[in-house]
Amino acid sequence: MVTIVPKRSDRASLPPPWYLTISKTNLRAGLRFPPPAELIEILRRSGVNLSQFSFRAMSMTVGLIALFRDRGATLTPEHLSRMGRFTNDTHGRVTYRSK
Repeated sequence: MVTIVPKRSDRASLPPPWYLTISKTNLRAGLRFPPPAELIEILRRSGVNLSQFSFRAMSMTVGLIALFRDRGATLTPEHLSRMGRFTNDTHGRVTYRSK
């Protein structure tokens, strides 16, 4: 993995192919590397980029992954959808709203 400082014209919501963009917010919300397989599957199934996750969405998802693992289970996109849903704002950020 190589860390690259973005150009002023680069946008986290439209990374170049094979790039993974993160922010300090993602790290404060509990994201660590390598990302959990559950998180990768949730992102893939929901069709969003990691950098689009708001602090709330990241902290909720990472916290639930840890809770499920502590209980000997795996958080799936189906589990997550039963507990709440992801929503997009007008800027493309994704947040999680519990039911």
